[in-house]
Amino acid sequence: MSSLAAWRDAAARLGKILTRKPYPLHRNENISPFFIIGAGRSGTTLLRRILVASEQVHIPPETYVLAQVIEYYRRNAYQDWESLVLQCLALFELHPEFDTFQITLRPLLPKLYALPEEERSLARMLDMLYHYHAEKMGVKCERWGDKTPINTFALDDIHAVFPQAKFIHLLRDGVDVVSSCIQRGLVPNLNDAAYRWQQALKAVECFREGYNEGCLDVRYESLVSQPDHTVHSLCTWLNLTYSPRMIDEIGHASVLGDMDYEHYQSSLEKVSSKYIGQGRKVLALQDRQQLQTLIGKDLQRLGYGRADKGEV
Repeated sequence: MSSLAAWRDAAARLGKILTRKPYPLHRNENISPFFIIGAGRSGTTLLRRILVASEQVHIPPETYVLAQVIEYYRRNAYQDWESLVLQCLALFELHPEFDTFQITLRPLLPKLYALPEEERSLARMLDMLYHYHAEKMGVKCERWGDKTPINTFALDDIHAVFPQAKFIHLLRDGVDVVSSCIQRGLVPNLNDAAYRWQQALKAVECFREGYNEGCLDVRYESLVSQPDHTVHSLCTWLNLTYSPRMIDEIGHASVLGDMDYEHYQSSLEKVSSKYIGQGRKVLALQDRQQLQTLIGKDLQRLGYGRADKGEV
């Protein structure tokens, strides 16, 4: 691009910024999704499978790009609505993992384009996207949720779009999380796995300082050892109707989209506590001693046992 063309492009963008009123992140719509957050390998997929069995909610496969979409929208909210919609939906559909959604978003475009001016916002756009996926999967849902662990690092941004959202923090013993990540080949080494668990924990705790009433901690250990009580309490918090069949129902796995991945297969097993304390059994003592140095203080603060000992 020539310097003159680049100058004209910059001037055109500046003109839009100065003359157009940007589309808002939300318009105080009555939209109240929930987000399952926490470090990867903390039981978030299991909880997704259980909640979807209620037949009241829909949780699509992991989106991965939600934070990127919010950032793009904020930076370009002054554009014409059609361009904004097209680019935001493209960020979803062009992600390599979008195949797990088993749909194309193209038929959604004209519906979003046709929104009245007073209803145009990112919250409305995303709400229609999640409901559209539910419709295409043959699911009638009253409410939608999201289960993408990486969203743990974009909580303020997500809350800015959905002020009524609720956040379910799945918390699991860091030793078991690290062990699971390494066994599944999801991280290159123990240090990285420990760092991810610790940073996810810090991100949630920082967010809760300003929005504690919309957050709920759910311990993985309680979820698998006392599933009826834990899920019943969670459903009450989410205003969902609890049914005991939700715990071990897997007949709906085909509509979840991404359960074929090997690292999700344990989430289709009968709920049990057999994986509690697994990390201390399979990790070498040297590795557990290293973990104690890295995350020992957080383990103690959260009520978990030392990494270099046998107890959980």
